[in-house]
Amino acid sequence: MKSYFVHNAEVALHVLEKGEASVTAPSLLVINGLWEPAERAIPLLASLPGHVVTFSFRGRGLSSTPEQGYDLADHLGDIEAVVKHCRLEDYCVLGFSRGAAYSLGWSLRNQQHMQGLLLVDQPPVHSSQSEQSVKFWSELKYAGVPILNFIRRAALEGLANEAREIDFAPQLSQLLLPVTLFIGRNREALIPSDISEDDLEKYDRSICSLRIIEFQASGHMIPDEEQEKYIREVRRWIGTFSDQQRSVE
Repeated sequence: MKSYFVHNAEVALHVLEKGEASVTAPSLLVINGLWEPAERAIPLLASLPGHVVTFSFRGRGLSSTPEQGYDLADHLGDIEAVVKHCRLEDYCVLGFSRGAAYSLGWSLRNQQHMQGLLLVDQPPVHSSQSEQSVKFWSELKYAGVPILNFIRRAALEGLANEAREIDFAPQLSQLLLPVTLFIGRNREALIPSDISEDDLEKYDRSICSLRIIEFQASGHMIPDEEQEKYIREVRRWIGTFSDQQRSVE
């Protein structure tokens, strides 16, 4: 697994890359959640075959932390820098939590270069943040580790000052590529699913290709709460595109 940095203007983005692009299987770009660094995706990268890329957004992990630049367009710029550097073509995108919101924004503009999209437990919205959310995330621990170990407070403040809410629901019907949605169904989970029944209806009504996979033992944190099933289902999902490529050949 390679570890290196890609630049989006003055911002250095930490990238983890496994394998190499192939004509027999699509590359996979993994886009992590609000506070998650690239390292959070290592269990997935280590378990998947083929070419897999992930990275830390600005202000997260080993990436640099600009004073400004935390709205949707800035994060899409980070994705673009990684996609261009890795020369991703006919690739698939997996987005978890807020990373799925970034993935939706990216896919709506770039689906002509993609084969498939997998959204993990995220409503079709890029949400705004607030000063209250800065306090919440700054004081939060996950699995006993402070969130500030993974995302800088300056990034949280940047999100609160700049991130504007965007409802993607009216645009979902524009997605013409295959879309899969993972949803957590355990209502007793410490962190419940972020997807309401209304959100699910919006997805189902608008995306004709939608496939839904439920995780009965998980709330929102599917990659941790059912890691084995999560990896298995991602592997199965990416494998369907490999099968399609082989059948065309």
